[in-house]
Amino acid sequence: RVLLVDEALTLLEAQDPDSARLITLKFFGGFTHQEIARSLGLTERAIERQWAYARTLLFKLIQDNR
Repeated sequence: RVLLVDEALTLLEAQDPDSARLITLKFFGGFTHQEIARSLGLTERAIERQWAYARTLLFKLIQDNR
């Protein structure tokens, strides 16, 4: 499973680097939406929307690579 996530994240990074960075910060870094928003200079709501989008893309890439 870890390899599937790594492969999907690598593909996502090529397609959408911002989404890949957000997933890395949230999933691997353990940052909250508020912390990510502050560090990127965005609103927390913008991060919530981007997180929903990025998560959907990542899950789709994982499903496609199974």
